Amino acid sequence: MRSVTTAPPLPAYDVRLAGVAEVAGICEVCSEGFAESSRGLLPPATIEQQAAAYYAPDRVLREVLSAGEDPRWQGYVVAVTAAGRVLGAAGGGVAPHGLGQVYVLYLDPALRGRGVGTALLDFVTAQQRSVDASEQWVSVTDGNRMGIPFYLARGFVVRDRVPFTTTDGRPTGAHSLRMSRPV
Repeated sequence: MRSVTTAPPLPAYDVRLAGVAEVAGICEVCSEGFAESSRGLLPPATIEQQAAAYYAPDRVLREVLSAGEDPRWQGYVVAVTAAGRVLGAAGGGVAPHGLGQVYVLYLDPALRGRGVGTALLDFVTAQQRSVDASEQWVSVTDGNRMGIPFYLARGFVVRDRVPFTTTDGRPTGAHSLRMSRPV
């Protein structure tokens, strides 16, 4: 007899701008998502250093509190249950000349393929359209088996391949794919 594994039920959730109550959940889901998607692509020390730099609670709190003050950072968006569990988080902004940028999009890996990532991306895209973005860009580590297919399936096209450097500018030996689509 074959056993069949089923995914856990997808809890009901809302997608909205993050508040202070979601800071810890954002840090957790983004740190874990970054580590999972970067495993085997970046050195473990680099993964740890990047996650600590980008998803430190004090930094995420500042970014939650400053949401919308400047179109270049429109704030964290969360998929969150009624009980306050953060299932995923995303964030982006719009640079001059209508160039939208998705800076971050991670979710609980157990929820992949269930629409949470698409809902987050759709919210960020709507934010960017509201300030007249005409293009949307994202950087994904070359070889990322989660991110690259996700973005390709949503109309992004690889435009460039650039060296992946750490937050302090050190080369890692890895590369990032720059991908874009019209919005």
